[in-house]
Amino acid sequence: MVRLASGGPPEGRSVLALLRAVVALVVTLTILTFALYSGYLSYTDLSPEEVRVPAAELTVDRAGRRVAYGRSSLTRESRLWFLHLEGPPEEIGDAHGRLAARLWGELDRDVARLLRNRYPEGLERWTADMVMRWDFRESDHSLAPGVRRELAALAAAMPEAGGERLSSYHRLFLDQSFVELTRRLDDVLLEGNMFAAAARPKGGGERGNLVIGRSFFADLGLDVEPDRLVTIVHPDGKYPFASVGWAGLMGVVTGINARGIFVALDPTRTDDALEEGVPLPLILRQILEDADTLEQALEILQAAPARTSGAVLVGDGRQRRAAVVELARDRDDRKPRGDDQALVWATNHMLRESFERDAQNDRIRRFTSSGYRYDRLGELLAEAPVDPARAVAILRDRKGLGGSELGLGNRNAVDNLHLTHAVVVDATAMVMWVGEGPSALGRFRAIDLRHALGRRQERPAPLDDFPADRLLHSEEYSDYKEALEALGHARGLLARGLPEQALASASVALALAPDVGELHRLLGDIERELGDLPAARRHYERYLELVPGRLRDQERVRGLLEELRE
Repeated sequence: MVRLASGGPPEGRSVLALLRAVVALVVTLTILTFALYSGYLSYTDLSPEEVRVPAAELTVDRAGRRVAYGRSSLTRESRLWFLHLEGPPEEIGDAHGRLAARLWGELDRDVARLLRNRYPEGLERWTADMVMRWDFRESDHSLAPGVRRELAALAAAMPEAGGERLSSYHRLFLDQSFVELTRRLDDVLLEGNMFAAAARPKGGGERGNLVIGRSFFADLGLDVEPDRLVTIVHPDGKYPFASVGWAGLMGVVTGINARGIFVALDPTRTDDALEEGVPLPLILRQILEDADTLEQALEILQAAPARTSGAVLVGDGRQRRAAVVELARDRDDRKPRGDDQALVWATNHMLRESFERDAQNDRIRRFTSSGYRYDRLGELLAEAPVDPARAVAILRDRKGLGGSELGLGNRNAVDNLHLTHAVVVDATAMVMWVGEGPSALGRFRAIDLRHALGRRQERPAPLDDFPADRLLHSEEYSDYKEALEALGHARGLLARGLPEQALASASVALALAPDVGELHRLLGDIERELGDLPAARRHYERYLELVPGRLRDQERVRGLLEELRE
């Protein structure tokens, strides 16, 4: 009988052993990589402290327009939402989360869609997420204890804010740091206009009431109209304040307290490195909670360890004075400007001498709409004394320098027809008018701040609203809205590989609204696809004129223009 060998040739056994070793090595490296990745996520995660919040009953009125939770409530009045929060930090955070979770979720979906469209998933996005986690590790330790407790309660009430890689607490902390997060993107997504006026009468004497105008723009897409939220906060042991913003925002970008102290934030960009510190909107909230004079507000700003740069307008209604403070972490000079003047205004670039050689600041001034809007505001403020009606008219201005025509939706206009919120305040009379939207076109609804921020049981004083802009119900505006719909339709057709049909739809949009920058971007792509290179060049060049601020896409378009010229 022939005996069979128990193994193959020596060469075969060697190859098999090598393969086993390689497999073992790959498995080991995979396990180590997963362990390191999990460890990295754990190390960079932000962990809330444990908070206990008394349970409260949630009730809904018969009309379904008011939801109450404990001492707090959420009410819809026409196109505005009013979130009333009251109590210690834990109760405020808990009520905020339970009452405004749906509004936050809708906004979060819009932001997520924006990021998917402009920054698709991939290695670049994953790397940016990992770098962000590292940069923000332990960042919540810089927050005041009460703020951390409020944030922890907010996160506990909104577990849906968490995701695969971020806890709800971590995610909501990043929401408070939105100014720094958007600075990491090439595109400028956040812009603002703000001004304050307290002119003296011609015969001399005391200054007039301090009147403030403010608008804020978040570039979430032409088809996005975020909910407008007015938050009235009565924190235990601190000054009550009113803030205009969005759900999930604990900090303040536009607000005023019961002592007539007003604050507004315009995001800026400088060459300064990002450092540990407190998000700017939370610093502005601290001002509203603690300051009762302009001097106290300026002291808080000058000492604040801000994470990033920004221009802050501070007003004092009782003193009838206002100033702009330009903040940057590495600059010690935070001297206010305008506190001795009757007029002061700002957009999204710095004016102080220390920023003259700052490359980022210069880029924002020259290559976004900030410089143009600043000059236009200067013209408008010089034309006539500023009362609340005049302030509304300024926020609705759609013309260019010298009164030139810009076309609807032009990004250089003070009102680009896509403002996130628009607000006028008489900080001396304590009245605030909030635009119902869209943009600054809708009615500006009057709010009696003495009533809203006091604990009064009587009805608020009867106040006059400012009616809607006539453009809102005009054929011209209807054409503009139809053009945006045609633009979306054409974009979908091109994505499906139908450039001829896309051109037909885009041509309708062009006839209806020829100054929509995004339309020229799409037409450039369509004409390039169809081989009409001169037409593609014309549309790309027009896009660069009409949409300042999209710096990342502008570079892409300039690259396409170079290719078309070859």
